[in-house]
Amino acid sequence: MLKKANEAGRPVETPIPWEDFLADIVNRWSGETGERKQDRSKRREQEILRAALRVFARDGISRARIGDIASEAGMPVSSIYEYYPGKEELAYAVPLSVFGRFYSEYAEAVAGKTTARERLRLYLWLAADFARRNPEWSRTLYLEIWPSVLVGETTVRHAIDDYARIIVHLIRQGEAAGEWPAGHNPYETATILNGSVNQLIITWLIYRRPRDLMKATGSVIDRAMTLLGPVEPPRPRRKPRPGSAKS
Repeated sequence: MLKKANEAGRPVETPIPWEDFLADIVNRWSGETGERKQDRSKRREQEILRAALRVFARDGISRARIGDIASEAGMPVSSIYEYYPGKEELAYAVPLSVFGRFYSEYAEAVAGKTTARERLRLYLWLAADFARRNPEWSRTLYLEIWPSVLVGETTVRHAIDDYARIIVHLIRQGEAAGEWPAGHNPYETATILNGSVNQLIITWLIYRRPRDLMKATGSVIDRAMTLLGPVEPPRPRRKPRPGSAKS
């Protein structure tokens, strides 16, 4: 990233172009479930992932068994092991199979947004809306996978890192464009923004409160984004005194 000074004279990192940054993330995860030679194998793998998602969301990963997943998918246990060596690998493959869809959906929705503030607000809002529309995936991700100490040793950690990198990138983009003041640690700000929405999603998943998730999400996002601060107004130029200009 390049650095330049804002109007207050403070250094601001200039992110790489937004379209390039987002396209890189979308491409990275769009095919994460793997390339199979035969369409039949692709369909079978998707059937396993969907069945695993239902079982994990219903029973939790710790209590789920490969046999339960095989039964849910309507196939023998041996078929599961043809694709995944164990339950843990399957558990981490489940969120990866959906992350690419979320990133692609966001990339399509954000195409018409031109400011970092618009892009950031939409991103946080869509995260909650995606959770609302995919509750089984959300229960597995937010209640099972995300809190796991083992997430740091898996590929899913990189997908989660990219999830946060988008927020950090947009914060820096807004600073570079003068949409809000620079100075605060962007990682700390991203933690507050992301954590606020995540906690709202978790509360909704566990208690079904608030009843209107998206209304509450909009309110929380608007309040949390005040941390970014207002746009720094340009400093007015001093007018030359009468008679001071050289003729």
